[in-house]
Amino acid sequence: MIPEYRGKGPLGAAFEFLKNPVLFTAQQEPKLGDFYRVKVPLRRIYVSTNPEVMKHVLQTHHRNYKKSPAYKELKLALGNGLVTSEGDYWFKQRRLAQPAFYKSAMGDIFETMVGVADRFCENLLDEATSEINISREMMRVTSDIVLKALFSVENEADSARMYQQILDTQEYIIDRTSHPYLIPFYHLTGRHRRFLKDRRDFDAMAYGFIKNHKEQEEPPNDFLTLLLQVRDADTGEGMSDQQVRDEAITIFAAGHETSANALTWILWLLTQHPEWMAKLRKEHEAILGDRLPALEDLNKLEITRRVIEEGMRMYPPAYALGREALVNDEIIGEPIPKGSILFLSIFAAQRSDQFWDQPLKFDPDRFLPERIKSQTKMTYMPFGAGPRMCIGNHFAMMEMQLLLTLLVSRFDFHYKGEGEPEYMSLITLKPKEDILMKVQKRPVVEKMETGI
Repeated sequence: MIPEYRGKGPLGAAFEFLKNPVLFTAQQEPKLGDFYRVKVPLRRIYVSTNPEVMKHVLQTHHRNYKKSPAYKELKLALGNGLVTSEGDYWFKQRRLAQPAFYKSAMGDIFETMVGVADRFCENLLDEATSEINISREMMRVTSDIVLKALFSVENEADSARMYQQILDTQEYIIDRTSHPYLIPFYHLTGRHRRFLKDRRDFDAMAYGFIKNHKEQEEPPNDFLTLLLQVRDADTGEGMSDQQVRDEAITIFAAGHETSANALTWILWLLTQHPEWMAKLRKEHEAILGDRLPALEDLNKLEITRRVIEEGMRMYPPAYALGREALVNDEIIGEPIPKGSILFLSIFAAQRSDQFWDQPLKFDPDRFLPERIKSQTKMTYMPFGAGPRMCIGNHFAMMEMQLLLTLLVSRFDFHYKGEGEPEYMSLITLKPKEDILMKVQKRPVVEKMETGI
């Protein structure tokens, strides 16, 4: 029998777990180990950071499990996209969408990223020195990048409106998931009606983009065009407009928030470790000099990549994976009844001293090739694992490498708070409060012709 966390009172354990699952699992892992039950009424909940359990659920026996019930709420906004769909439908959609995310298809999209990122950096500060909300700014730039890469949105008003609609929609879904007992009141207060209007407005714009792309002889080189062009290898069929819409909104919702939160935490970590900021700048100067990055430069920016990987180890945007057992199962000797929920804590696994040396230390060199080879498998999963590993992982890494390179080469960052910012687990791992930083433009050194 594995350990069980009971809490105080009949609902104590459930309340503690649901209030802050990230903090709860990180605190209980040293006490209860890497596989235990949480006692809640009417449902069996298992929490694990055990690599064998992770592999069993996500890889070797993944067909025995589906997404946990929490994902049903996401369907209200995302429809039946890759994040929320299941079974044969998911498999077909994954196979259809996969070519759009191949590295070979990313050339034009990366050029789009560079243009948006460069303009963002040019306009980040109105003056030489300013205090900014780095959390909000990272959300803004990643939203602009994804909308441009997805729909080729040129109109700033359209971009701002779509971003706000998705933001409001996500907040509503989070509240429904966190406080299901309030759902009837959302209908009475009109909040559900506002959510439906936001969704209709977004859909109208998305279907408008789909129609325009279809009518153009030479549509833009963006994700929407790639999604419209993919064909099933067996039947030759493409996606319906509804399917394209669902995948497009999924790309936008998942693609900007995860990268934005990761970059926010990484920039905070760099303010605490100026020696790594200096290493990033030295790498940028050696590889790029005074030019913008090209796609082929990303593989050379090895330190930048390691800093991002270490930042996502300490603060993984996708902090956990939830699965529901479809059949009676057994994992490392523990019977798992049908209907049980398995909460696989990526956050706790990536911070466990059982798997990592000095896990609370910021050390990007732990991702050097010779060191990562010896790392226990299934203990680093910022993009998930198994067949349902995030399809947009290459896009996200491109986006983060580009933005981090431009930001640290052009600006100095100084954290205005004290101590580690608190985090909260919503759809992604976010700072509980805005992270404010004093940001200064770095001096530009003019390069002189020597004539040599």
